Amino acid sequence: MRGALTRLSTFFALVAGALLMLAVGVTTASVLRGAVLGRPILGDSEIVELALGVAVVFCMPICEMKGAHVLVDFFTQKLPKRGIAGLDAMMRAVAALVVAVLAWRLAIGGYNQWDRERESMFLQLPFWWGYAAAAIGMAVWSLCAAFIALESFARMRRPA
Repeated sequence: MRGALTRLSTFFALVAGALLMLAVGVTTASVLRGAVLGRPILGDSEIVELALGVAVVFCMPICEMKGAHVLVDFFTQKLPKRGIAGLDAMMRAVAALVVAVLAWRLAIGGYNQWDRERESMFLQLPFWWGYAAAAIGMAVWSLCAAFIALESFARMRRPA
């Protein structure tokens, strides 16, 4: 299971990297066009905003799988390994639940955007796809957090 989730989260991270490169390319092209022609690319900020929002969410599953989130361990440094594993398991389980709720709400928000046919001002890009992509990224993140929580619970039960 770890291997499958790691491969899936790596795929999402690669897509996030491509979205970041898109944002860099659009921003660079818009600045150059503005300098040369006196007009930036119409709707450049719309493309960048949507790409960056999705990219951030798509990076979170790999951070979860690699344990690369910010960790404040000042108060837990002197705890035994089982105690640290227990706290880690609880926090990962809470994270999985919170992120699952966020995925659910993003899915509902995306449906509402689709139903109302909401679009960006200049390029008329539909908003729903950004919500849908973020909901999928959050769902994968939630799965990763739940898996890591289960691993931590198992580590906590092992004899010291």
